[in-house]
Amino acid sequence: MMSRDNYRSIGAITGLALGITLMISLGKHGVIPGAIFGAGGALAGGVLGERIHGILNRK
Repeated sequence: MMSRDNYRSIGAITGLALGITLMISLGKHGVIPGAIFGAGGALAGGVLGERIHGILNRK
């Protein structure tokens, strides 16, 4: 069984990739948009990973 930290890490990495993909698909380029989309995606992915862990491990 994976720990909550593992779910959060996997979610953050996935969210980072999705954030950068979204940035590119919207036609944004540069360091500042990359930081905004990357950090936002990583944060959202980490939170979602923790929620998934909570749902799967309810007792």
